[in-house]
Amino acid sequence: MLISFAWTTRLLLEGRKTCTRRRWSERYFQQWVRAWREGRLIHDAWDKLPRAHGKKVARIRLTCEPYREALADMPECDLEAEGGYWSSKAEFVELFGDPEEKVVVVRFEVVERLNV
Repeated sequence: MLISFAWTTRLLLEGRKTCTRRRWSERYFQQWVRAWREGRLIHDAWDKLPRAHGKKVARIRLTCEPYREALADMPECDLEAEGGYWSSKAEFVELFGDPEEKVVVVRFEVVERLNV
C-alpha cells in the first residue's frame, strides 16, 4: 500500500514527520488496520499520488495500529510529529475545519529514503 505526502515530503525525508492525519473512507481505513494486524508494516511513501505523476520517495514502517481520533483530541505534542510545520493546534485543525471531525491517525517511521 502507499501513502502520499505532497507538500510535507521534505519533512518526511528529514525524519521530522512521523504522524499523519487523513480523511479516509472507512473501507480504506480498514485496509490499513488489516495490514497492521497481519504484520504488513512496511509501505511506500510517495511525494504525490501515482496518478498525479508522483514518485516513490521512501519506505515507512507503521509504529502502531492506525486509529480514528477527533481533531479536538489531538495532543499538542503531535504538532511536532506532524512535521512541526504548524505553530499551533488551532492552526492545524483549521486545515480540516471541524474540530469534532474524526480523522485517521497513522504513526510511522522512515526506514528507507530513496534517491529522488
